[in-house]
Amino acid sequence: MSYREEIREKRTSQFRTMMDIVMGIFYSFIGGSLVYARTFVGIEVPAWVAYILGGMMLIGGLFRLYRGIKTVAGRNNRSVAED
Repeated sequence: MSYREEIREKRTSQFRTMMDIVMGIFYSFIGGSLVYARTFVGIEVPAWVAYILGGMMLIGGLFRLYRGIKTVAGRNNRSVAED
């Protein structure tokens, strides 16, 4: 693998990790607020729809957040081990 490919792969990995964390926070916030407020973009939705949709978004957001944090922690452990 050439130097440029390594740099590109590193940047892509960092971007993907940052997007996991940001989108995880976003999905968790939207899911939690949907469960709490029971409205979606100004449209009143039935309680069961709000709970299902909000729960799915909350779980998906927490998973993305976990995956992003796990990647950052793994990257930090690798850099400590290399020193």
